[in-house]
Amino acid sequence: MINPLRDSGPWSTIVLASRRNPGLAEVVGAGSPRDWDIRKGYGLSGAFVVYTGDNLAKFTVRIRLFEEAHFDEWDSWAQLLTKPPRGVRPKALDIYHPALDDLQIRSVVVEDRSQLAPEDETGMWVCEIKFIQFRAPVPMLSKPEGSTATLKEPTAEDRYDKSILYLKDQFQNPTDDLGTVFSRALGG
Repeated sequence: MINPLRDSGPWSTIVLASRRNPGLAEVVGAGSPRDWDIRKGYGLSGAFVVYTGDNLAKFTVRIRLFEEAHFDEWDSWAQLLTKPPRGVRPKALDIYHPALDDLQIRSVVVEDRSQLAPEDETGMWVCEIKFIQFRAPVPMLSKPEGSTATLKEPTAEDRYDKSILYLKDQFQNPTDDLGTVFSRALGG
């Protein structure tokens, strides 16, 4: 990844379909969303979580224009953002920005684009472009491994619990005679 403290140039522009934007660009809200299916049984506390794949990132790019040359280049560059003619299938565009490259976002479609409008009194104009990541689907389904913690078996806490545990043990593996069983079951 390009260090923004050493080289801030690439962080202030995007390259869309091999063309660098005029002015300054700021990428906002990009992420790496994941889809999880939470499967909870009736009357149970807790649930299984099943990873169902990566979702598509949605983010915004703010383009700021503040020099005459930026406005001269804008009309040509903004053609990349136009809607395709009716009946023509839109195509994804290659994109590059260090923040997007870090998230492995390399191809996008335009979701929306705002008008070019003045941002403040300084003469800066801004346009917001909303993108959706484009990535062909691939099979992805897995369940995370559970914890390796073991449950402790319950232990007898009073003489009745001890009697019950003794009787269960004698039922499964009888070793004592009937008199001893009655005596120990009744707390003797």
